[in-house]
Formats: sequence, C-alpha cells, structure tokens
Amino acid sequence: MAPRRETWFSLDAWRAFHDRHAVVIWSFLASRLMLLAVGLLTLVNIRPLTNAGNPLSQSAHQALNIWGASDSGWYLDLATNGYQLVPAANGQANWAFFPAMPGLAAGLARLTSLTPFEAMLVVSNLSFLIALVLLHRLARQAFDAKTADVTVVLLCVAPASYIFSAAYTEALFLASLAGALLLIRDRRWLAAGLAAALAALTRNLGLALLLPYGWAVLERWRARDQVPLGRAEGLRILLGGLAPMAALAAFLLHLKSRTGDALAFLHIQKTWGRGLEQPFAALMQGLAHPSTIPDTELLSFAIACLALGLLIGLAFLRRWGWLLLSAALVLVPLATGVTSFSRYALVAAPLWILAGHLLSERPRAAMITIASLAMLNGFMMAAWTLALGITV
Repeated sequence: MAPRRETWFSLDAWRAFHDRHAVVIWSFLASRLMLLAVGLLTLVNIRPLTNAGNPLSQSAHQALNIWGASDSGWYLDLATNGYQLVPAANGQANWAFFPAMPGLAAGLARLTSLTPFEAMLVVSNLSFLIALVLLHRLARQAFDAKTADVTVVLLCVAPASYIFSAAYTEALFLASLAGALLLIRDRRWLAAGLAAALAALTRNLGLALLLPYGWAVLERWRARDQVPLGRAEGLRILLGGLAPMAALAAFLLHLKSRTGDALAFLHIQKTWGRGLEQPFAALMQGLAHPSTIPDTELLSFAIACLALGLLIGLAFLRRWGWLLLSAALVLVPLATGVTSFSRYALVAAPLWILAGHLLSERPRAAMITIASLAMLNGFMMAAWTLALGITV
C-alpha cells in the first residue's frame, strides 16, 4: 500500500488547528453572524421608520453595503484612483489615509472578480481572523490559556468591534501589530520589522511599534553576557528597526510626488477639525463638568478612562514594552479629543490582553462583562447601520 502523500492541508492538520483555536474560530463566526443579523434587521425593520441612513452605497447587496460607511468612501477612492493631486472643494483629500489596506484590496480585486469594495471586506475579515489567532497565541505565551480565550471573546464583542468587518483599516492594523509583538517576543528581528512596516503603511501610529522593538533590543543588549550578541543578529536588529522607517519614508516620498507636501497626511487633518492638544484636556474637562460631554462621546469618554487605568495596570506588571506601545496608541488619539476613541482603542492590543487576564481570574465578572458588551455592541451596530454619529 502506497504511503499517503503529505499536503499543505490535511484533515488532521485542521483538527489540530481547531483544537488550539476553537475559541477564536467560533467567537469570530458567532460575532460576525450576529452583527450581520443585527444590521439586516435594522435595515428591514427600523430604517423605513427613520430619516437616518448610510449615504454611501458601495454595493447592490444590502448584506455587504452595511459594512461601508463614512471613511470607507475614502479608502474605496484610494483603491480605485490612488492619491488625489488636489483637494476637493471642501478642502478635504484622501491624503489623510494610509495606503496598505486599499492597496491590498486593489491588488485582490485585480486578481479576482471582486469589486474593490468587496475586496476590502475580504481583507478586513481575513485580517481580523488572523489578528485573533495571533493575539490568542500572544496572550497564551504572556499569561495563560484562559487569558487568551477571554481576550479573543472580549475583542469580538467589544463596542464598535463591527469595524473589524467593515471597509476600515483597524483589522489589518491589529493583525500587523499582533504579528509584530509576537515576533518581537520571539526575537525574530527582521520579520518583526517587516510586520511593523506593514503597520506603518496601514495607520499613522504604526511607527509606535518601534517602542516595544527598542525595549526588546535594550533587554537583548543587557543579556549579551549570558547570550553573546553576534554580528549577524546585530545586523538583523538594525534592518528590522529600519524597515518601518523605510516604509513610512517611501509613503512620504510618494505623497511628496503627488501633492508637493511629504506631510500632506498630517496637514490635511485640519479640514476635519482635528488638531493636537494636551491629551488629558478633554478628559479633565469632562470629569470637572460632566454635562459638557456630548451624548455621542459618552462611550468614548468612558473607554478612555478605562484605557488609562489599564495603562497603570501594565506599569504595575512591569510590561514596559507593551506599556510604551499602549501609551502611544492611547495618548496620541486623545491629543485630538475623545471623538471616535471607542474605535481607536480597539487596536490597543496589550490593553485587551490585560483586560482578558484580569477577567479570566473572575469568571462571573467575565460573563457579565462579555454579555453587557455584546448587547452594547449590538446596539451600536444598529446605530452604525443607520449612520448615526455615535459609532465612528
């Protein structure tokens, strides 16, 4: 009897993967299907009764169209036409948006029969699944299996986590960030740098991955007496650190060639009313005068306060590399105000892992938290479907 040929995929391999990642697979599927159901029910039963609705129509299929709103139009424009030469009449331009996600979607659309919008949804959902697998592994290595399971479920039901399935960049950014953190932990310097380069081309805070990278390099340097630091490893460290900077530099040069301004992505922000201020200003104002917090920003305000508390938790655990990264992912968005912070906080992976660790030790609190967040996320999905301002 001839021996069975080994292939890249087999039933045994799938079973092994499923056994390790059952929580990831079923949390992903259940959460995405529930959000889709909420969106469709909202369209059928609530949308006809209101004047609210998504002004963007990216697809003829309603099940797909609900995943494209607000900034999705900018990313679709990038995937279709590239960067504008001049701003629109209102002064806004797609220069504010980074190229990785629309670029991947454009490439996938050319290779398949998908439209660019459909390709963006594929990229987002596949990226989110990959991100969950990587975060599960990272949390298991950093803490334990219970922490990994709770972390994944929390991210799937977190308020505004429907954005991971939409034509937005959060899913791809989270996947590249989680991959970089895993590779940094394993001291795979060059691969970590390439993952950070992808993050730097996905969101403007991708370069913040150099903070945990630099901290890991410092720890490696301190341990050189126990494990000598060879020339080859030193070269990999150097190239890994240069990779995200080179990726960002290439993007800036492209912007320069298109717009005449290498920092056009930054300067165009003022047309959206965004500017930098002291990161705690909005929080202090809200705490001192709660009535001044707009109703649409109450959730973002609460999540910002929780995020600051979790930063303190990382400090107590002495997870310095994670603390540096999380501080950048929290404080830089807060420097522009609390608007949309509930969305920005979704990619602060170390904070979600810490939250998962704290809840994993308190099963009853974990169940109550997960159920409460799932209900809130369902409400926000309905609001997202109706294009209400509380969601983006």
